[in-house]
Amino acid sequence: MDFEFSKYTLSQTLHHHTAIVRSISCQGNLILTASSDKTAKLYVLEQGQYTLLTNVDFFDNYIYSTTTRPNGGFAIGCGNTIYLLDSQGNPDGALNGHDAQVCSLNSIDEHTLISGSWDATAIVWNNGVQQYRLKGHKHGVAVLGLDAQNYLTGSQDGVLRKWFGQNQVKEIKAHTDIIREIVVISDIGFLTCSNDETLKIWSMDLELIQELLGHTGYVFSCKYKSNILSGSDDRTAKIWGLGGQMFQNIQFPGTVWTVAYNNEDDIIVGCDDGRVRIFTYHHERNATQEQIDQFEQEAQLSEAQKTVQLSPDQLKNLPSTSQMSQMVGKKNGEIRLFKNGDKPEAYMWNGTEWTLMGDVLGSGQQQKRIFDGDKYFPAGEYDYIFDVEDDNGLQKRLPFNDGESHMAAAEKFCLREGYSKHYMQQIVNFLKQNTRNVQQQQQQYAQPQQKKQEYDYLPYTQYFLYENKNVEGLKKKLLEFNQQVTEYQLTEKDIIYFMKGVDQLLDPAQPKLDNTVSQVFMNKLFKWPNQFLLPVWDFLRIFNLHHSSETLYSGLDKGITIILDANRLIDLENQSPVFIRLILQTLTNCFYHNANQYSMLKYLSIFGDIIKTQAIQKCDEKTNIVVANLIMNYSIAIFQKPLFNEEAGLQLSQAIQNFLHLQRDQESLIKVVTAVGNLMLSKDIIRNQSLPILKPIILGLNIQTDNQDTLKCLQEVKRSVI
Repeated sequence: MDFEFSKYTLSQTLHHHTAIVRSISCQGNLILTASSDKTAKLYVLEQGQYTLLTNVDFFDNYIYSTTTRPNGGFAIGCGNTIYLLDSQGNPDGALNGHDAQVCSLNSIDEHTLISGSWDATAIVWNNGVQQYRLKGHKHGVAVLGLDAQNYLTGSQDGVLRKWFGQNQVKEIKAHTDIIREIVVISDIGFLTCSNDETLKIWSMDLELIQELLGHTGYVFSCKYKSNILSGSDDRTAKIWGLGGQMFQNIQFPGTVWTVAYNNEDDIIVGCDDGRVRIFTYHHERNATQEQIDQFEQEAQLSEAQKTVQLSPDQLKNLPSTSQMSQMVGKKNGEIRLFKNGDKPEAYMWNGTEWTLMGDVLGSGQQQKRIFDGDKYFPAGEYDYIFDVEDDNGLQKRLPFNDGESHMAAAEKFCLREGYSKHYMQQIVNFLKQNTRNVQQQQQQYAQPQQKKQEYDYLPYTQYFLYENKNVEGLKKKLLEFNQQVTEYQLTEKDIIYFMKGVDQLLDPAQPKLDNTVSQVFMNKLFKWPNQFLLPVWDFLRIFNLHHSSETLYSGLDKGITIILDANRLIDLENQSPVFIRLILQTLTNCFYHNANQYSMLKYLSIFGDIIKTQAIQKCDEKTNIVVANLIMNYSIAIFQKPLFNEEAGLQLSQAIQNFLHLQRDQESLIKVVTAVGNLMLSKDIIRNQSLPILKPIILGLNIQTDNQDTLKCLQEVKRSVI
């Protein structure tokens, strides 16, 4: 096929699914589509058109993955199970072995299949029996089998791994976000796509050959057959050449979840509206012009609804629908906005008159959706109710109203579902991309006289973490000290459970540690004499990066025991600077997960007491830097959660004032100054508490450096306090 000669056109639309189409597999004249509606549909191509052959509806869970079987038939991943179907869609067996949703499948030969799951593993199956289990991934795993012994896997950490049997032989950091799909490019290598909005072509040795840029949303699916095909959350499917050139961009009414080529070189696309659309370059199989126009209008309207933001003045200046008869379109298909009363509407010129396409979002006339309500989101009408995919591949409902805080909604959602804090930014980004920023828009038009301040360095929102892990040394020191303590000594059973937990901290595939780990820590290790506590706090530093640590900062205690003990140990006379830094690093890592972070904010006043200790007032440069990192993390958390502690601005400002009372090194100084900038850009309640304390300090501050970034950042912070 010479793709440059002939572009693809809509051929057919299949309407049988009632929810998101998540996977499509093609074999011969058959295609299998699978959906979140808990069904799979098998179609047969006859006389250039697909007709429904079998409705496979015995599933009790969402279906996220499918693949063909070389000897005929298909495999389907539904929940934890892989179902085998014959070529007519009849059940032909099942494979059980995963602990979470099966999200990726690939047949290698008639005997061998590889599967990936949200349990962070891949399984190689031989004749229906588990042959290998490939571990070391993070959350969902995408898989590709090259032959019976060679495989590729990718997961949420963006790492692409190459395996021979059950042994990993190579890994590279291929993407900055989850790898969604891996496919073969014959005689060249491999193709990957990712939530980082890119596709990449790799050699057989996993050397990067080409990066394909052009999508503006998560790239969920990719395929290769003469050319590259991709589908994205930006509501497009794109066709690319191997050199990175984009041949065609097809706009859709919604998210494109899955793409495929059939044997006719047709493109098959599954979307979030439940429809499966077939595109062809065989013009004799094109859909009718009316069907093509309808599809293009739906896509254009969807794009208009997503992007149009109308101010009151813009709405006022729109021509009214009564003026339409006097206005002629420039060309067929032109879209124009008209005002019908106080509601903007989109119309298309059809050559003789303007045809209504639909209401335009941005007008405040959007149809509401009903949410039943729960502890965090009240029952009622919402502008949006999103289905958010969790770590098990299941979907959780997230209600949202235009004008609400993206961060607040993401935070409530994570609290309700028990998710770790690191998911919040992903949800915020999703909400920003898929909702209208009415709040920002209203502020813009409500206060036109106020010029918005633009900053390059503020706010700073990347938490500092101490992630180094010397687990073997830690275990050795704990066992050594356990022989020396006379009280709270670990039993043999304690040691087995606890050391297993320590090992699991290194394994990203471990979703949760046994509760025994936390119990042994708090009931025994934490009570050891001071001279034996260094490895105990080193464990806690590492443990704070694992979401199981949230149990230590929840309940009635809410972590106050740990924070108070940090203050006590730092304030001990002649305390080791190494131990002081370790304790501060442990507190710094508390900002990685929600419950831990809330504990730090709740007891922020104790951090103020820590700053006043002689150990901190007279600490060395290395300790200064750790304190500055901790201050920075506090400022980020306050900026993102300004209402959690009503005195947070005052308490952190006083701590900063006490820290800067003495001369500090340049690196620490600029970090603390940046933290001040975060407070200045926070909500008024925080800014008003902080400004009287910090303004004179910042305006009188000079940093002697040739680093232009440092000087520019200082100037931005000075501007923020005025």
